[in-house]
Formats: sequence, structure tokens, C-alpha cells
Amino acid sequence: MKAKKIQEMIRTKKPWNVTAKRFVCFFDIMGFKDMVMRDSHINIYNMLDEFSKARKSLESPNIPDTYGNDSLKTVSFSDTIVVFTKDDSKECLELLTFAASWLFGKAIQTGIPMKGAISHGDMSVNIAGQIFFGQPLIDAYLLEEELAFYGIVIHNSAEEILNQNIEELVGKEKYIDCLVPFKTGKINHYILDWISTIGDNNRANQKKDALELMKKQREHTSGSPRRYIDNTIDVINQIFKE
Repeated sequence: MKAKKIQEMIRTKKPWNVTAKRFVCFFDIMGFKDMVMRDSHINIYNMLDEFSKARKSLESPNIPDTYGNDSLKTVSFSDTIVVFTKDDSKECLELLTFAASWLFGKAIQTGIPMKGAISHGDMSVNIAGQIFFGQPLIDAYLLEEELAFYGIVIHNSAEEILNQNIEELVGKEKYIDCLVPFKTGKINHYILDWISTIGDNNRANQKKDALELMKKQREHTSGSPRRYIDNTIDVINQIFKE
């Protein structure tokens, strides 16, 4: 019965259209230029290679049948990583929720500080032709540029869809409304909780591990860049505020 159901899903699986309404998650690696200057070439390569394997695993064929193994596409260039969903279905939003938070947590644990944003709208994605065009990509990039902490913020275009599906959404607990540090000040926004992806399922331990990771980041920064670390610690404390 299960095999028949899977075969039916394969037959009825929606194609990956070049242009569709979809979710876009834009990541920017922080301090990449300084990283290249202060560390050896081989160390940086090995670090990026490990992270690249994690990124590529998001397109794994082992993704649960509910979502389909072609629901996500990822691209990277220099200090930028972008994740695209096949469409804007609830299932794709759920998959992106877990994928983006896990990838972000993996980056921080690898020693790669990042910030990012998730948006929604009409987007053209042609992997073979390397064509990526659409307002969601611009929206996610511009919003990410405004951030002054290590984290993932939700653009209003994606927040609208999130609110429509929040009651039935698997992983809804990962979305937290809090005061987000922007370069212009703190503003209320939804963020995606990446801390739940590190360590065990004990929340107290996860908070401790996240704060330890921020302490490690301090070893590589001085002056104004530490503002991002301090702001991230403030957000972590907001997430765990009782």
C-alpha cells in the first residue's frame, strides 16, 4: 500500500517550474574578507567545504515523502548562499523552516557567522542556466543587509503566508516574534529559531551551547563587529525569556 502511494506521488508530482511563487532564503557570511586575511587558505577551504556539504544535503533524496526530494534548490557564490523552494505550498514552507534553521545552526557551529532573511513572491530559478531573478531575492537581500545580529528574519511578504498557515504549520514553534536588532535600531519582526537545531533537545543546554558559540566568535572579532555578537546574545536571551 505504501509503495503504491509513493508511486502515485511520483506520478502526480508537480514539476519544478522556472517561474513560480516561492520562498527565498538569502544568507550572507559575515566577515568573509577578514576571515581570508586572518586564517590560512587551507583552513578556510576546509571550513567552507564542510559547510558546502551541509548545504548540498538539503537537496538529499532522503527527504520525507511528504515533501518530495526536489522541493529545495540551493546555490552559493563567494560569501552568499540562497535557498529556493519549488513553490509556496505549506509543505515547502515547512521544509524551508527546518532546512534554513538547521543550515544556519550548522554554519555557526562550523565557525561561520551568518545573517539571513526569508521572503516570498514570483521568482525565476533556472539552475542549469544560472538565472535567478525576482523581487523576493531583492527583498531578502535588502532586509538581510539591514540586520545587526546573527540570525534569520522574516520579510513581510513571507510573514503574510506564515500567518495564513501558522495554526497547521509543522515547526511553527520555530518562528518567534521579538525585538530584532537592525542597523537603525530594534524593530519587532518574526525570526527563525536556529538554536533549537544544536545539541540535544534540552532547551537549557541549547541556550548554553548557543552562548558558548557566541563566546567563540568573540575570539575572532574586536571593536564594532562585536556589536553583532552582543546583539545576538540579546536575541538568544529573548528567545529563552520565560
